Amino acid sequence: MMIRKILAIAAAFVAASILAGPFNLRAQEEDPDVAPTETSGTQAAANSGPEAPMNDYGQQITPEESSAGAELGIGKFAPSRFHFSFQVSEGYDDNVYDSTFNPITSFFTSGSVVLDYNFSSPRTSIDFRGVAGGTYYYNRPFGQEYDVNDSITLGITHHLTPRLTLSAAIYLSYQTEPDFTDTFGVNRLAGNYFYTSDKFSAAYQWAPRFSTVTSYTFDAINYDSAVVSTYEDRTEHTFGNEFRFLASPTTALVGEYRFQLVDYSQETRNSTTHFFLAGFDHTFSPDFNVSLRAGVEARFFEDFGERTGPYGEATLRYAPGHRTSISWTSRYGLEEPDVPGTQSRTTFRTGLSASYGIAPRTTISGSVSYEHDANQEVLQPPFF
Repeated sequence: MMIRKILAIAAAFVAASILAGPFNLRAQEEDPDVAPTETSGTQAAANSGPEAPMNDYGQQITPEESSAGAELGIGKFAPSRFHFSFQVSEGYDDNVYDSTFNPITSFFTSGSVVLDYNFSSPRTSIDFRGVAGGTYYYNRPFGQEYDVNDSITLGITHHLTPRLTLSAAIYLSYQTEPDFTDTFGVNRLAGNYFYTSDKFSAAYQWAPRFSTVTSYTFDAINYDSAVVSTYEDRTEHTFGNEFRFLASPTTALVGEYRFQLVDYSQETRNSTTHFFLAGFDHTFSPDFNVSLRAGVEARFFEDFGERTGPYGEATLRYAPGHRTSISWTSRYGLEEPDVPGTQSRTTFRTGLSASYGIAPRTTISGSVSYEHDANQEVLQPPFF
């Protein structure tokens, strides 16, 4: 059994945002030195009241035209959907190489440039985020002294009909540090790697209280290191279907089935897994919701037999104020191991993250993650 505890707290001191927002432009006022044109007696009598506005051709402008021109002259433009921001954070790592032998500590500085794009209409919404960043360690004697952290996140939701909603959530990342909130990848420093997780789903409202959500998720990971690639590179395909019943305006009961295919590029650990889950989604308020799933998973290996065990996952999101957000996630179940020759592992992982905006352009954030792994003994394929 291997127990790992990871603590990573980073305070984001600067998050300077450059927003391509509305620009207030005003039409140039008329030159007061320009002399008025002469008018006939009839015209002078007609204009004895407030001076009637004239266009460039000497013609009188109607009140409707004058109102429209005034709006155009103000130069009001809609806010830009693009948003640029710069982020810098300082932190301390008590185990730079994520090793149990002679751990090395170091302070580090992280920086990134972020591009956000948001679009929304009555039927379609698009959210995009691109991140280019890195982290420099002040005490990392072996290997590269910096980490890369580049990613693209894209979310699309489209209401095809009043009952049918299509959505896509795409994530691509090229990074160095392991992600302890995810089930993919080695949970220690193992060089740069590429990772993607893409989910496509269709939700259909069959009745006022009954709906289904059908989904397909594609996951893939690829390490730059040839050694790590031999036992870690793989793709996963997960098909799922949720059956949702609205028990109350704030609570939905959920029954779910998932089918997963795991295909390794070199390792002989290919498998298929069946998930049978039940749970609920509950909304306490618009800013506080909880999601829970629990059940059993049965995994069948091509060369190592099968394993069955309990499975559970929980998510809590809370935003007590417009400046504060808190998120907590937990998961327990079978996972793909990160030790060569190991069949599988049983993992419990949990993580808590929080952020607080102390100023419009300054945010403090922190996170704590814990992972407990129990690796299955190394097995050899049966010979017949």
